[in-house]
Amino acid sequence: MTAAPTGGASLGASERGPGHGVMRVALVIALLGALLRAAGGIAPVLEGAGHGFTSAPLLVVLAVVPVAVTWAFLARSRHETAAAVLVGAAVLAPGVAVADLQLAVDPSVVSRPELYLPVDLSLPEPRLGLWSLLAGHVAVALAGLLAFGVLRGTRAESDPLDSEEPDGAVAAWRRRYVLAALPAAFVGACGVLMAPFRSDDVYLLARNAFEGPGLELVGGVLCALALPVGAALLAAGGREAAVVRGGLAGLALSLAAIGLPRLVAALVMPSLQVGAGSVLAVLGAVGLGAPAVLGSVRLVRKTDGVPAGNAGVPGRRRWEVATGVLAVVTGALAVVGASLPQVEVSGEGPTPQSPARWLLLVAGLVLGVLGAALLVERLAPAVRPAVSMAWAGVPLAAAAVLDTVLTSGYTPSIGPFAQLPEYPTAGSLASGPGVLWTWLAMVGAVVTACCSVVAGLVEREDLDEDEVGSGGTNGVTAVGLGMLTPLTAAAVLSVAAFATPTVTAPGYVEAGLWSNMGPPTWGLAVAVLTVVGGCVLAARSRPARAVALLAGAACVVGLRAATVPLVGGEIEGASAGLGLWFSLAAVVALAGCVVIAVRGRRRA
Repeated sequence: MTAAPTGGASLGASERGPGHGVMRVALVIALLGALLRAAGGIAPVLEGAGHGFTSAPLLVVLAVVPVAVTWAFLARSRHETAAAVLVGAAVLAPGVAVADLQLAVDPSVVSRPELYLPVDLSLPEPRLGLWSLLAGHVAVALAGLLAFGVLRGTRAESDPLDSEEPDGAVAAWRRRYVLAALPAAFVGACGVLMAPFRSDDVYLLARNAFEGPGLELVGGVLCALALPVGAALLAAGGREAAVVRGGLAGLALSLAAIGLPRLVAALVMPSLQVGAGSVLAVLGAVGLGAPAVLGSVRLVRKTDGVPAGNAGVPGRRRWEVATGVLAVVTGALAVVGASLPQVEVSGEGPTPQSPARWLLLVAGLVLGVLGAALLVERLAPAVRPAVSMAWAGVPLAAAAVLDTVLTSGYTPSIGPFAQLPEYPTAGSLASGPGVLWTWLAMVGAVVTACCSVVAGLVEREDLDEDEVGSGGTNGVTAVGLGMLTPLTAAAVLSVAAFATPTVTAPGYVEAGLWSNMGPPTWGLAVAVLTVVGGCVLAARSRPARAVALLAGAACVVGLRAATVPLVGGEIEGASAGLGLWFSLAAVVALAGCVVIAVRGRRRA
């Protein structure tokens, strides 16, 4: 019997099944999105406005290449790989669309020389090119969603035993891809947030994402967060190496579409100089695309005949060490960001700093200590789940610190500086060096979380199903059943703790989850989702892992309670709000769950 080519069985089935038709629709939509993006790069995006350089050929090529790569894989009947390219290309589309919306709101504060070169402070009206560009982003995102459905369907229908490589080999190259993709994604995320160039043009500003307008900030943060998360999921989610390479190739092309035009602008425009942001973005794209370009070179040696468990155990330890190193580095970045000035004043006068800097300092120390414990092999299994929770404390505090910088520059009548009588005029303020280290810590925290989650998945793969949990229903362990009531109470109290203000003062309004929304809302949302997710996962975990998860969740909620002494102490007339009491109650409920899990572990 003639052997089928690699992936031939599953691909042939997908070609005859409904997934093939969906893939054709996705390709058509992706082609439409590419044409719309190309038209947006050619036509004027604003009335009477021109490009800073001849960028149309570059923008057209960057828009069309992902579709061309997808079509090339489809022509070779590699439908799953083609779908992975579309998924990777769509990861950054929402963030890019949000950033491009700033052109419609206020183009005078936008730094996009490849699309618009301002020559005065006027506000030109949007034109067809801008709407075409935004429609192209929507079409690319929709094509990615359809392609993701194709990948899920073919993976569910395929038999894992059809793979030509043993499970140990699959796990080995998958981990190698993740180890190669995560650093590149981290570098690219830093590049997206940093200033892409330096400018001598008074009308063309050169600022990092946190110094720019609101929509560019939101879009940049979305892209920076999506890069490491998308890289980890794409690298760890595929069973065939070719599919993983396709996903990373699509992600690399979408990152190149962000960084390359800005780098070229800095090189060809006399009023601009190359900045670190565009260089790092391009380097990140190269790092993500390298596995796809070098696909013919095997990243791992053959492991035929090696049992999956033997390949998994050392891999788990490598992931634990990588998570520990990232946690220590992130903690150090947070400490430096809290120690350096976040705001600088030109001329004489007091320099007010963010009251939330002490919160960031504590969050960095907690994560750094847990990361150092991960480097000790005997402590690592017990500490790693706590890191999966504690990382959320860094974005929780960092978002509040960055809000101080944004508040000082745009609305000095509200926010933390409103309580300082020596508050200077907004025009004399500038962001300090602490801002750079703070957002680096925030990005590092996200990468640490991704690495910790992958380490947990590897650990569960190395265990038998009976070890993961038994004696429960629907995946809930016997100990988890005993914790359901206090876990539910802890989750509800945690939501209340992050949704209600912890500090109240005359004239001071704290940002919330759904009221007075601002940059701190992102940190609150990340923290509450992490804590609630930890409560759900604890019910399905072994007692030892549940204890660590709940302890890490208690650290995050405790950090919320610590806002009162750490932040409120620097605000005149501050008093404790309802959020403090909800936080303390949630910590008590989580502590009760820990006691139940410890007793269950002793009985086991």
